[in-house]
Amino acid sequence: MSINQPAQPAQNNKQQINLQADPKDLKGRYANAFSVTSQEREVVIDFLSHVNANGLNQAQLVSRVFLNRFTAQDLVTVMQQALAQWEKIRYEGGVALPASSEPSDAK
Repeated sequence: MSINQPAQPAQNNKQQINLQADPKDLKGRYANAFSVTSQEREVVIDFLSHVNANGLNQAQLVSRVFLNRFTAQDLVTVMQQALAQWEKIRYEGGVALPASSEPSDAK
């Protein structure tokens, strides 16, 4: 499987990445909460499944991701763009093009 991902979110050039994944990881995991901790050289994001039932307030760690500060900043930028696009569609009636609809460099 391969994906196209911006080398840097602020630039229009694209870099193709050959993504390899175990089939069980392609299913994804559900998280409805998260925790972000910054350390000297990295940002740690814990994705959690939070349940508040029968008076028990519990959270199960779903995944922990360590990012260097540059990748964390790129993630923030891409998330802001994705949310802005979602808000435009949801609240302004705009139409979004799927990411795969962008012209590819394939010949």
